[in-house]
Amino acid sequence: MDNNQQLEPQSYDGSQPVYTPQQQAAPTMPATPGGTLPPNTVYPQPAPGDNPGGDRPRKLSAAAVTGLVLGIIGIVFSFIPIINNVAFILGVIGLVLGIIGLVATKRDGKRRGRGLAIAAVILTILAMVITLVMQQATGKALDDALGTSSTTSQSASSDAKKSGGESSSSSAAASGAQDTEGDLDKLHVKIVSAAKSGADYNGQPTVLVTYEWTNNTDKNQVFSVATSAKAFQNGKELDMAIYTEAPAGYDSNASLQEVQPGATQQVSVGYVLQDDSPVDVEVSGTLDLSGAKVSHTYQLQ
Repeated sequence: MDNNQQLEPQSYDGSQPVYTPQQQAAPTMPATPGGTLPPNTVYPQPAPGDNPGGDRPRKLSAAAVTGLVLGIIGIVFSFIPIINNVAFILGVIGLVLGIIGLVATKRDGKRRGRGLAIAAVILTILAMVITLVMQQATGKALDDALGTSSTTSQSASSDAKKSGGESSSSSAAASGAQDTEGDLDKLHVKIVSAAKSGADYNGQPTVLVTYEWTNNTDKNQVFSVATSAKAFQNGKELDMAIYTEAPAGYDSNASLQEVQPGATQQVSVGYVLQDDSPVDVEVSGTLDLSGAKVSHTYQLQ
């Protein structure tokens, strides 16, 4: 029945009750004995989206997930030398995010994913520990390798000091190097001398090495470009000396001057000494891929 429909007036004889429109539109449910509702009564259901209890599902913690991902990446990179420096940084960031995830996912927290947060903390700590262990092992291996090389070089220098020039010549022959003088591709090089000289600008003692070379190519050449001349003490390369007062016979520009084909030139180079041990002088060709070199060991007087 339409609630807006007007009811026609009816006569009332007192035998039947008169209902209003609202009472006619919503009749009451008959009660069963004992005051209970009928068994087939349909109860009202909450509409979709209603949450009578007020408990909404918690979202997954983004910090915990990110920390876990960084922990996994850190574990992978921690075993790779040099790159594991990045792994350590990722581990630190992941550890911070993991702790944030732990706080956010506590029992009364606003996020879920506590297991992920715990795994993130564990993996990031492992990544940092493995990185430190690998770096320590790598450093020890390098130290051992360099120590062995240095010990071998020192032993060779000591033997050369005891046996003199004859021993140095035999050592050069054994290694395939040309003693004092030889050919480096199309260059002929001779180590003329090596003797103590004046102090450098920093007051350090120096040795002045004199080279003589001939340009047998068909183009102009520069000594410092065409050759690689080095001096060593105790197996370590010596730094080139810079003089405030040039020693006798020293010309700092000679090694930078061009030499025409067929011409010969003398060049002197100063090196900063470490001590009074023998000096090993080596010269090789910059473009010579054969491995040939001219070398000699000098006793400092």
